Amino acid sequence: MKPARRTVPGRSGFTLFELILVLFLAGLIAALVLPSFSGTLSQARFRGGAMELRAVFSLARTLSASQARTRTVVLSLGNGEFAVEGEARRFLPEGVTFSSVLVGNEPVERETARIRFFPDGSSDGTEIVLGSPGGGRLGVVVDPLTGIAEVRS
Repeated sequence: MKPARRTVPGRSGFTLFELILVLFLAGLIAALVLPSFSGTLSQARFRGGAMELRAVFSLARTLSASQARTRTVVLSLGNGEFAVEGEARRFLPEGVTFSSVLVGNEPVERETARIRFFPDGSSDGTEIVLGSPGGGRLGVVVDPLTGIAEVRS
């Protein structure tokens, strides 16, 4: 027969070994899962930058139609800055760059690109490719007839 285990009345809990084992397993799981989140976060920033650029194009189109005058979006290719002229400036997320810019089917080889939006809803047709540090590419395309911008993979 086995001797009965003695316990102190009112005291229950985990042994030191059990606590160390649980901490070890939690650390192991964290070490396996956390690296996958860093890639997800950078991808979200990259996609967010493309969506913000699209939003600025939509703003320019809306302002142009509502104010019945041509509005221009200015892109500073070197520092990733973009804005509707006269409105707040925005920047691409860190590491995201303008890989290529076509305005009206002509490549932009200057430091600054200008995309016009007209009161009738049309615009200078534009194709922009954004590059991420990980080698990803996203396109932002503005239709010349409708002025509607969309993000393409």
